Amino acid sequence: MNPLLIPTHYEILDLPAPLQNETSISAQILRTAYRRALLRHHPDKSSSKSTLNRLSDTKSPFTVDQITHAFHTLSDPQTRAAYNASLALDRHQEASGVGGVRSKVNWKTGIETIDLDDLHMDDDESMEQTWYRGCRCGEGRGFVITLADLEDAAHDGEVTVGCRGCSLWLRVLFGIIEDGGS
Repeated sequence: MNPLLIPTHYEILDLPAPLQNETSISAQILRTAYRRALLRHHPDKSSSKSTLNRLSDTKSPFTVDQITHAFHTLSDPQTRAAYNASLALDRHQEASGVGGVRSKVNWKTGIETIDLDDLHMDDDESMEQTWYRGCRCGEGRGFVITLADLEDAAHDGEVTVGCRGCSLWLRVLFGIIEDGGS
């Protein structure tokens, strides 16, 4: 695996290369690979004394989101066929020097989607309007959004902000209400 590219779902689940060419993978094999990957890369489960950790490489761990996404993609025959087609296209593009889809994926661990109305608002005249929410990591103002952030993302109707104290992300949806002047 090229460390600069996003790993394939087969690499994430540590499935052998010959299985990529099979028309179907048994549900039992996928479930076993999924569970092993979760145990191998779970931050609370992996330790230097763990048998699974000793068996695995010193690769960077995959997130639970990546492992779950890989499992769900490979479990559904139609989704898997589409994914395999995109892998074949990636290999062709990499061989021609164009670069593929694998290099463009950006994973954000622990993303939650909420509405702007679910945040607390500071409406202090001396400061810019801000919205905030505490995070489960204990940071009281883990997620902070300013009026300028909302103005920058007005055309999207959503803004994504990371916690100041951990790796969690929050997607905040909002809408602009125009004043209808008479």
